[in-house]
Amino acid sequence: MSSHYKIIRRRQDVGMRISALYRQQQLSIGILDMGTSEELINTIDWYLANMNCLLHVMTTDEMFEKSELELKYPDVTFICFDSFVSLGANINVFATECYATYFLIVRSDVEIIASNGSELMNSLAEHNHPAVITPYMLNADGELLPTLRAPYLRGKLLDPISFFPNSEKPIAQDNLYPLLGLGIYDRALFQRLRGFDEAISGEFYQVMDFGIRCFLFGYRIYTISDLALRFPKRHSIVEDRSNCTGMERCYTKALSVIRIAGKNVTQKWKPYVDKELLKTEVKEKQIKLQKQDFFALMKSWPMPDTENE
Repeated sequence: MSSHYKIIRRRQDVGMRISALYRQQQLSIGILDMGTSEELINTIDWYLANMNCLLHVMTTDEMFEKSELELKYPDVTFICFDSFVSLGANINVFATECYATYFLIVRSDVEIIASNGSELMNSLAEHNHPAVITPYMLNADGELLPTLRAPYLRGKLLDPISFFPNSEKPIAQDNLYPLLGLGIYDRALFQRLRGFDEAISGEFYQVMDFGIRCFLFGYRIYTISDLALRFPKRHSIVEDRSNCTGMERCYTKALSVIRIAGKNVTQKWKPYVDKELLKTEVKEKQIKLQKQDFFALMKSWPMPDTENE
């Protein structure tokens, strides 16, 4: 990892780090600093008052010093970056530093409005549990946002289709990737899948790359109403799907392995191909682990009801 960061650990961390050798916390919460200092402080206060979990905050050195966060919150661990880093880099560092079976990623500019902890933990404890559970998201007016994504190719381009989650039936619905990185992750599985690819600079391609790898390797991501977030100051979520540095890595991992007669073979998905990645990562490792190809994933995807759009 090329970014530089420091860890300011909560005061109980010495004893906790020792006890972690013998037992593991069930859930750790990571707050992404995405708003104002006031929003960050209000968010930390809310989680300390309402959630009995280990709390980490991913922020910048500047925000940490300016807001005197260490003095205000001795029971919180802060991960401080000396410059801007991608969403994936934030979450990768947090996943390495937290001591928990599962971790929840939230933002300082969102509110939790529903969290059925027992149901969420039961879902994650199932034998074929998902890699990530993603939340329902609502805007400032309390309207449901179209946060479901389904795999789709527009010509040579990866261009997922957006849908609204089902607001009438509380069922688990497949979601191609965790929008904005938000959701509850299985930490061991996240690290086994090697987390987010930091060589990809754009958030859209980072989260999509991770999501596609989950499904191609046989793991699910789904959305359920037991976890719901609200953006109190936003009316919509706009994804930046423009080209970015490293996007070829996403295409190479998503589309370079196809399944023919039950056997994985490789191909070049031109013009979006990272030749070095194809030669090493894909041909040496991915081809042995992949359970299905992207085309089979599209064909088998359970599309939501169109009336729910």
